[in-house]
Amino acid sequence: SQFDNDPRIEEAVKFLRLCGDADASNRMEALEDLKFAAGDQWPTEIQNSRNLEARPCLTINKIDAYVRQVTNQQRQQRPRIKVHPTNTQADAKVAEVIEGITRHIELNSNADHAYDNAFDYSVRMGWGYWRVVTEYMREDSFDQEILIKPIDNPFTVYFDPNSTAPDGSDAERAIVTTMIPKAQFRQMYPGKDDGQGFQPKATGDDASEWMTKEDIRIAEYFWTERKKTTLVLLSDGTKIFKDELPSPEILLLAGIQIIDERPSYKKVIKWCKLTTMEVLEESDWPGRFIPIVPVYGQQVIVDDKRKKFGLVRFA
Repeated sequence: SQFDNDPRIEEAVKFLRLCGDADASNRMEALEDLKFAAGDQWPTEIQNSRNLEARPCLTINKIDAYVRQVTNQQRQQRPRIKVHPTNTQADAKVAEVIEGITRHIELNSNADHAYDNAFDYSVRMGWGYWRVVTEYMREDSFDQEILIKPIDNPFTVYFDPNSTAPDGSDAERAIVTTMIPKAQFRQMYPGKDDGQGFQPKATGDDASEWMTKEDIRIAEYFWTERKKTTLVLLSDGTKIFKDELPSPEILLLAGIQIIDERPSYKKVIKWCKLTTMEVLEESDWPGRFIPIVPVYGQQVIVDDKRKKFGLVRFA
């Protein structure tokens, strides 16, 4: 089997196909928007016939000015992460510290560029993305830092089609994918299978979307796992999952009793980097949400399908 019997690879391939099918018309129209905004505004057949007749094809691109009017307003009033305290004075102090940390992360990451890039794409074609990553501070360090990074090409992201939240926080799965030359892949992952024996098959075979003679697709696959569990409330106010409780003897010695319990679940965001043959890296993401944030332009539901567009579509 081409999937190396790993269910995660099979899942990722199916999910990529699902996203491609669900978003096909949005992607096609968005690509036309991008080309139009970049000055490619003549229908191909008219352009060809004019070239044959040696007639000029002038493009006076007015769209870019309209796009910049909107994006420049956003640059003057950039979004910032704000932390609100709830009630007490102590909460206000904690909120101040957390906001200081997030401000440092934004500054350190040059987050302005990530926000501007995503917003620019949402104005031009209807949606853009930025992401949160963790990286080691230096080559000789075990400490990691949080960074906000731009996603240069929104078409490389395949986002959960069932997500409806404006910030994408309800997404269950997502893929960020890129095609790289096999020579580069061999440098990055020595000893890993680069599909040298791969035979391209007929049109419509999904394996050919993941590999060609010269290139190979690397995908970062995020997915959500939920495990049923029981949440317990202890007499000292602590809330803890039942499977993490200390032994009854320890609780008895501490004079702590169980007051209440209710059914709940544990949510884990899983991450792995894979090709169509094998999983290259894997880990659990230390957060409750998939760390890819969409920035949407206009959306409208037409005939039960979500139509996404920006400023350029009706021009």
